[in-house]
Amino acid sequence: MEPTVFREYNMKPISLSALKEEFKDIISDCSGGETRITGFASFENYQPGDLIFCEDRSSLSELDEPLPTAIVTTSESAQTVDREKIGVLVATDVKLAQAFIRQRYDDVDLHETEWPRVHESAVIHESVSVPDSASVGPGVVIGRNAAIGERVVVQANSVIEEGAVIGDDSVLHARVFVGRYCRIGKRARLKPGAVIGAEGFGFARDPEMRFHRVPQKGVVVVEDDVVVSSNSTIDRATYDETRIARGTKIDALCHIAHNVFIDEDCVLVAQTGIAGSTRFGKRVLASGQTGVLDHITIGDDVVLVHRAGIPEDILEPGMYAGGPAQPFREYRRNISVFKRLSTLRQRVMQLEKQFKELLGGKDNNPGKGLPKGKNFR
Repeated sequence: MEPTVFREYNMKPISLSALKEEFKDIISDCSGGETRITGFASFENYQPGDLIFCEDRSSLSELDEPLPTAIVTTSESAQTVDREKIGVLVATDVKLAQAFIRQRYDDVDLHETEWPRVHESAVIHESVSVPDSASVGPGVVIGRNAAIGERVVVQANSVIEEGAVIGDDSVLHARVFVGRYCRIGKRARLKPGAVIGAEGFGFARDPEMRFHRVPQKGVVVVEDDVVVSSNSTIDRATYDETRIARGTKIDALCHIAHNVFIDEDCVLVAQTGIAGSTRFGKRVLASGQTGVLDHITIGDDVVLVHRAGIPEDILEPGMYAGGPAQPFREYRRNISVFKRLSTLRQRVMQLEKQFKELLGGKDNNPGKGLPKGKNFR
């Protein structure tokens, strides 16, 4: 089956020299400056007019005719490109260049939709003022005294409850829920199905082992430039706040419990779960299926990998792995032994057999019968 290639280009042609000037902080060199591109494509599916991005020098030999019009690559890889056939932009960081350039020229304009600016099926409380620069999709519900910032996009069937605040330039994709009095900062992106500010999981148990709900009346604060991906949940606090600090990115299917604090520029990868009242420092990276117990503190610049399980504080920067989590070097040594457990077991059984034979078949007292004064190995 042929790969699906979706192309939706309506950009005006732009020269490589213009791109170099606009992104001069990350584009260090340019050849074929007056060459113009008309679109962007993957390394596998391109056509003339396209700009592609490639970091891997070895992959450049796989480029087939007809060639793309231009490539963004590293200074080392650029030396292998025939600049008579293809324009070259040299980037100090190819992936970062791709982010900046494509955000500017190859992103979806979420304000351009098939619906009216405020869809007639939206239910908006009379106390709410929706700015002319914002858009509200079908089936949206916005509660009393909610505040909607400039250029906010609220897509179909999202719910913004009473008193919630949505900061300028933020996007709520379809079916997002923002609970009462929660605050979303500027340029936040809440992807489909994200739940911000549902009641935290708090219960008390009586002597008969029955559970009784503890009201959760705090809020969730999501600061500027945070991303919360599809079907992730962030619970409101019991009394005060659950807070996600500026720049943090949360992948799909993550859960953050009540009273948690996640500091700036953290990354939580899919299926990470963080129990209540835990604190993350700055720039913590938690890879897929990381699990953290309640009331744990994770320091700045900690990296958690290989389904890390965190039962106690980690205060020193570095990489930790496994469950319970341990420093990565120690984890690698231990996991290498674990992979050989079957072989080691067989060797131990052979040694036991030899030991038993040496003792004349008696194994009830392994030390009895050994030659005195001699080393036994």
